[in-house]
Amino acid sequence: MIRTFEDFKKYIRQNHWIRRCIVRADLNLPSNVEDLTRVYAIRDTTLGILGMGLNVTLISHYKRPSSESVNDPKYSLRNVVDSVSSVIGEDVNFVNDVIFDIDPGSITSKVTLLENLRFYDGEAENDRRFAEAIAKFGDVYINDAFSVSHRRHASVCAITEFLPSFAGLSMQREIDGISMITRDVKRPFTAIVGGSKISSKIDVLRNISQTADYLVIAGAMANAFLAAKGIDMKCSITETDQFEAAIKILQESKAEIILPDDVAASPDINAPGNNYDISQIPEGFSGFDIGDKSVAKLIEIIKKSKMLLWNGAVGAFEFANFNKASNEIARLVASRTKANSLISIIGGGETVASIGGFKDSMTFISTAGGAFLEFVAGYKLPGIEALCRTTV
Repeated sequence: MIRTFEDFKKYIRQNHWIRRCIVRADLNLPSNVEDLTRVYAIRDTTLGILGMGLNVTLISHYKRPSSESVNDPKYSLRNVVDSVSSVIGEDVNFVNDVIFDIDPGSITSKVTLLENLRFYDGEAENDRRFAEAIAKFGDVYINDAFSVSHRRHASVCAITEFLPSFAGLSMQREIDGISMITRDVKRPFTAIVGGSKISSKIDVLRNISQTADYLVIAGAMANAFLAAKGIDMKCSITETDQFEAAIKILQESKAEIILPDDVAASPDINAPGNNYDISQIPEGFSGFDIGDKSVAKLIEIIKKSKMLLWNGAVGAFEFANFNKASNEIARLVASRTKANSLISIIGGGETVASIGGFKDSMTFISTAGGAFLEFVAGYKLPGIEALCRTTV
């Protein structure tokens, strides 16, 4: 069983000698650092630890540096220091020295941030020696980064072999929120799965197709399902190598699968789109959003649903001429959620971005991508399993 933040607080009360706590955060913020959702996610845990008189050492990755880009400033966590400091209301001491060369005892700041963990090969290799080097910066460890807990990395898994380890408040919220899908399903249960590729969500589609009442497949991934049924999707993005997988899901699904009847299409994503039935898309055109008839059908399904899972964009919402479906669906989901008529679980950064200003009205929002998908698909996440096994 995972050890919670409440267990952590009890442990601290019983061990007065503890002075330093390592918090595994996900500070991999967008390049423009405007979206601070991931910083706010760790605020409660960080402030809770500081409130107990402990110092905090934050550790995180930042983007995907190659071996040739270790010293490239654009991959440095220095880029997020001001954002972290403003959110938690404390000065952040940034240490960019090599982890193996730092004397942990020399760090006395209330909040310290170490340099990008992915500058070290040992991180992705789940190397025990590297994990032990990180562990020297604390007396206890908290994983508050659900979004990376599907990765068997040193700062997520191996480190729990060296320190008493617990889940942070954000981690607990993620687990509890997503677990609603399997723990206490309210029916009718509808799942909207969008995005560009079936291949990245095949296990989620298989799992949800066996548990949901309605499975709405949208976004570019719907094109492969439609094409597999013999519909010419013209120039629309289509994973032609996924036809067999699509047909198998259609044949074996226990859920009623809903595919688009029409799309908003144009010859260029920057050009205005018009509605076309899926069998009448003009030559040279691509579908960039689901059409009006498809949205109307989906709205009727949502109106009678009690629980909804939404992962993946239903269209090219980044372009104003193709965000109509996203806005209409998000508005209805938010409205029914606020009226306590619907439990809405939204997962994935792209999905959160697509619902814009409606995100504060949803029951639960997960900004995790891969971890969210694997958890929903029924996989055990290495980071969570490590917290369950810890015996230090």
